[in-house]
Amino acid sequence: MKLLKPLMAWLLFVSALFASSLAQQHKRDPLTDAEVDQMREAADYPNKRLELLVKFARERMFLLESAAGGTEPDKIKQVHDLLQDFIAILDEIDDNIDMYGAHSADMRKGLKLVIEADSEWQLKLRQLKQKAPPEELQQYSFVLTNASDTVADSAKTSRETLEEQNKLAAEKKLTKVYSERKD
Repeated sequence: MKLLKPLMAWLLFVSALFASSLAQQHKRDPLTDAEVDQMREAADYPNKRLELLVKFARERMFLLESAAGGTEPDKIKQVHDLLQDFIAILDEIDDNIDMYGAHSADMRKGLKLVIEADSEWQLKLRQLKQKAPPEELQQYSFVLTNASDTVADSAKTSRETLEEQNKLAAEKKLTKVYSERKD
């Protein structure tokens, strides 16, 4: 009996480790390898990174609109996955805005692109919700609502950050190249 308890504990530990490993293998990366390479190359240029992320999100939105209108049997899963990829890219946009903003890197041009795109995406997500048949919408309504909320939050954050950036620019406290920052 004394040997059974440690053996059971060890088996539980190994099972948990295996389940965690399996879950990580199925985690989708919203960016392709080529997109990741582009992001790495633009690491010192906040405006370029935001421009790239907006481009990637627009591409996902285009694919999303195509999938939602498609007739493939797995389109509901495809719409769901594309919405999750879209949300992940929006989260990456917000993470970049936070990181570059904390270091007073000039990203005003990129922020204007994000704000413009957020308005576009809000409209497209509303249209997707309106056009989707109720039985389909039921399958991905939660992630669609999450995407709409994420876009609204992104728009608010981007506008607030642009205001801060404009004030810093007036005081000449912004850096153009991230690696040349003074902190």
